[in-house]
Amino acid sequence: MSDSVNNQPVDVLIIGAGASGAAVAWSLADTKMRIVCLEQGDWSNSAEYPTTGKNWEVLQHGAYNINPNVRARETDYPINNDDSPIDVVNFNGVGGGTIMYAAHFPRLHPSDFKVKSLDGVADDWPISYDTLDSYFTQNDRMMGVSGLAGDPMYPPKQPPLPPIPLGLVGDKIASGYDKLGWHLIAPSSRSNMRGETSASILDLACRDALRALKVVWISPIGPKLCVKV
Repeated sequence: MSDSVNNQPVDVLIIGAGASGAAVAWSLADTKMRIVCLEQGDWSNSAEYPTTGKNWEVLQHGAYNINPNVRARETDYPINNDDSPIDVVNFNGVGGGTIMYAAHFPRLHPSDFKVKSLDGVADDWPISYDTLDSYFTQNDRMMGVSGLAGDPMYPPKQPPLPPIPLGLVGDKIASGYDKLGWHLIAPSSRSNMRGETSASILDLACRDALRALKVVWISPIGPKLCVKV
């Protein structure tokens, strides 16, 4: 590891620079503590994201596959999910899983916190939906979530930005719903930050916080200092 990082004491070490790590970094950025965020992968170039080209569907099967075994980037490591009923979705790099997600922000339902009591599976959360409600709202504001209020699937909420255009496919679906007399709430909550409505959006506040801290990334060929201020 670079001596400039290795020889300086820090107060907080954050392992991983994904959504959670970035949020923690942001929450501590205004303190006087010395903070290092340790990340296995490098910064991603947004100009190379699949959504910038017409071949995005092809890239989903290779360089941006959700499965690191298929993706096989320098910073990826093999994962054995043979005994798992689901596939892992991760990305080793600054931004973590936000590099792979589709900027979709569905909230948990109140019932999701009581799956043991209601469904007899797993365990109940020690907190309720109401406990996190204000944090959901804060996240919606910081991420620039757009959408329509009044979605009956969720408790009352007001997205901070207006809904994004449905597009040709969305208009066609909406027309079919109208003919069937079905109720359509669309588009669902999505990030509309900087006009982007698809993968690879990391909250600018969190990203700025990470850039303001020391971010170290580890690769198979040795650790490298990615950002140093």
